Amino acid sequence: MRRGLAFSIILMSTLMVALDATIVVLALPAMMEDLHAPLDAVVWAIISYILVVTVLSTQAGRLGDLEGKPRVFNLGMLLFGLGSALVGASTSAAELVAFRVVQAIGGALMSATSMALISDYFPPERRGWAFGWSSAVWNLGAVAGIFAGGLITTFWGWRWNFYINVPIAFAGFALGRKYLEDLGERTRRRFDVAGSLLLGASLTLYSLAGLEYAAAGFSTSVVLEAAAATALLAIFALAETRSAEPIVPPDLIKTRLFTLSAISLMSQTTANYATLFLLTMYLQGVRGLDPFTASLWLVPGYLLGSVTASLGGRLADSHDPRIVASMGLSLQILAYLLFRSLLAVDTPLYLVTAISALNGIGAALFFSSNGKLVMWDVPRRWYGAASGTSRTLGNIGMVLSFSIAIAVSSAAVPRDVAFQIFAGLTTLSPQYMEPFVASLHAAFTASSIIMALAAALSWSRLRHKVP
Repeated sequence: MRRGLAFSIILMSTLMVALDATIVVLALPAMMEDLHAPLDAVVWAIISYILVVTVLSTQAGRLGDLEGKPRVFNLGMLLFGLGSALVGASTSAAELVAFRVVQAIGGALMSATSMALISDYFPPERRGWAFGWSSAVWNLGAVAGIFAGGLITTFWGWRWNFYINVPIAFAGFALGRKYLEDLGERTRRRFDVAGSLLLGASLTLYSLAGLEYAAAGFSTSVVLEAAAATALLAIFALAETRSAEPIVPPDLIKTRLFTLSAISLMSQTTANYATLFLLTMYLQGVRGLDPFTASLWLVPGYLLGSVTASLGGRLADSHDPRIVASMGLSLQILAYLLFRSLLAVDTPLYLVTAISALNGIGAALFFSSNGKLVMWDVPRRWYGAASGTSRTLGNIGMVLSFSIAIAVSSAAVPRDVAFQIFAGLTTLSPQYMEPFVASLHAAFTASSIIMALAAALSWSRLRHKVP
């Protein structure tokens, strides 16, 4: 009974974050108009959130190991609700971005500890089912966000897209304090502040380099940021070997199944989100759909993904999860190759929906199985570190995917036009449509190659014995 309540609270956080992710994109035009802000200012409402979650997830997960995962998770709920209220009350683009950072800190604390909490509450033979439901709820939240975002923005205004999070978050905080138990093995040692700052600075510079490349193309500053990030990461790795309680325990990285699964996740996320971004730009820029209508054509993929996720979780418990995850990646590769071959200026929209649904099914099979594999060999005392590190790598993939999407599309159209298409503010003029679709073909080829890397990593896990 208590485990069911605890799992429901974790799923509540997943639903809330998924709702927020799709709602924000749909609300961009309304934000620009109401706040009298340009696109490049308002788009930071999305970028800042991704950046903060990427930078803080590993540290947040490790903090959960040291201070208790329920405490960190509940603090995340509280901050997410507070940040949502502040975002809704924003009076300028600067306030909007600043308050999204508060919201993102809460999101990082929740997402970094949720996988660890699930692993605390469920034994290995039941985790596929649990991660399957987590993935299913994420997909349902994304669908709900599409419908809610369109309706709420139209009838009540964009601010209520954020106010709706407040009662959910505060209810989750109250329930979490009462029902979430600390089942982990806590090591009462000092938090590695120096390591946390080094890792945070490195990830920030890597992310900024990727985002700057997306916004302005290759430049000296991009190279310098990437070089500085690499140097800081090397210093961080050296410092971790000497730390009494490292942020990322070196022995965790030596856990082969964890490392392969986490890198496979990063590769999959890079290819998957790049495809979703580019499909959205195709529907809005080439087919002339508004953001809400474009999202509706992608809803079947989310719905089928939700159904498949719960099924995939059960398959991961009853069969070899490595094979289930690899099957999912193979379906995604097939979807990208179909897009590469069939997508044109006048492709029937039902065909776009069908292929995106195939991609959604593959992603659902992968996520539910890979989550189980990430945590399989990890000692309980490192659950938070493993959960946070995998979230960080997944978010790095998301940052890379955004850079890829903008870079590829800007090969055919000016970068400022590419950003406007992404936000649903304009459509392409006829002379740009064919070159843009041709650039999408190149992107789907690249996504297929990246996904093939993820599949190769996934298959290589078959040499590692899973009990």
